[in-house]
Amino acid sequence: MSASQPFEMVGRKTGDLLAQFFGEASPATVFSPPERIGDDVVITAAAWERAGGFGWGAGGSGADDGGGGGGGGGVSEGRSVAVIRLTPHGTEVTATPDVTKIAVTLLMAAVGVWRALR
Repeated sequence: MSASQPFEMVGRKTGDLLAQFFGEASPATVFSPPERIGDDVVITAAAWERAGGFGWGAGGSGADDGGGGGGGGGVSEGRSVAVIRLTPHGTEVTATPDVTKIAVTLLMAAVGVWRALR
């Protein structure tokens, strides 16, 4: 057994466990089923961000030898990024603006200008 084999095994098992919690990434995660509207077909596209974490602790020091631990956490967030429209005349892709990111960017720019002029 090489030195890297235990790490590879833990990595595979961790990946399998995260796939059980969050699901496997697939085209169905990003693209909606096609929907026919008249002669057009509309598909929405999304961006997904997933993250997880965990922790633990143990032991203690001194006469009590107390200790403990715990952990957990995770997040899964999706947002629309585009609408794809297939027409008899061609394909149109329309970006969906992320209003929150635009607002935060403008706010941070305004704060930066304010601080620079202060």
